[in-house]
Amino acid sequence: PLYQASVVPYLGFVRHHRGRRTTHQLENTLGRFCVWLDRHEPDGLNQLTPSLLREFVSSLTAFRRSTIATHASALRGFLTYLRLEGVLDRDLVSAIELPRLYSMAQPPRVLDDDTVERLLTAVDRSTPLGKRDFAMLLLAVRYGLRSADIRSLRFDHVHWRERRIVLVQSKTQRRLELPLLAEVDHALVNYIREGRPACSAREIFVRHVAPIVPLARRNSLWPVMRRALAAAQVEIPTGERGLRLLRHSAATSLLRRGVALDTISDILGHASVDTTRKYAQVDLAGLRSVALSETDVCP
Repeated sequence: PLYQASVVPYLGFVRHHRGRRTTHQLENTLGRFCVWLDRHEPDGLNQLTPSLLREFVSSLTAFRRSTIATHASALRGFLTYLRLEGVLDRDLVSAIELPRLYSMAQPPRVLDDDTVERLLTAVDRSTPLGKRDFAMLLLAVRYGLRSADIRSLRFDHVHWRERRIVLVQSKTQRRLELPLLAEVDHALVNYIREGRPACSAREIFVRHVAPIVPLARRNSLWPVMRRALAAAQVEIPTGERGLRLLRHSAATSLLRRGVALDTISDILGHASVDTTRKYAQVDLAGLRSVALSETDVCP
């Protein structure tokens, strides 16, 4: 009831003023907050206090610092809305402190090229589900596509005769155009013709158990990655989920092959090349090739 009464109208407000791409994270954060609040303060939002809000943020300590910052920022926006709507009689935004983030403090985790190829090879492409998994993983490995863009890929996004994939990215709402690689073409066609269950949906990838419908929008495709990891007997760092690891690996692989940062930024669909620069931290071979020797520094 708390979510329906307060969060749903807020999500409508956000969609109208800021665009649909922002609401998925808000649903996650505010849903978690409503569940927590119902346990700690059943009387609702008008009983919120700074100490309660700080206690909620403290309950998120198991998450990464960047995730905590995202939750805290989302909650601050919600509190501002509640104040404007008269639900709160005072401004509580200042009660939530955003953790300090350093964009280059932690290099992205990646898999080396050999491990990535092991993952692809390990997928059992003799089954319909395996055909789907392989096509999805290939899109992540070769293009670094986000899970949401793979999940929502439609037939009209693939221009078969022109050998192009053209879509609007779910996160940035930017148009992305990619070449249709031969191996990606083959994997998609193989799945569509021999693996995809009968379904009228325009999305290419669908569920393989009833009901046969497109995948849920919150599906991170982690089961796809998990099956491949198990088949290839590859272990990844605790906390990594979904296909983000493959996206990071694709970017790093392109960098190692000498592809320019602005080109990688275009392929990944980054809004700014500054976002792409973090992958330079893991290109150790490249960094060593331009490093000054001791004699160069101290002749």
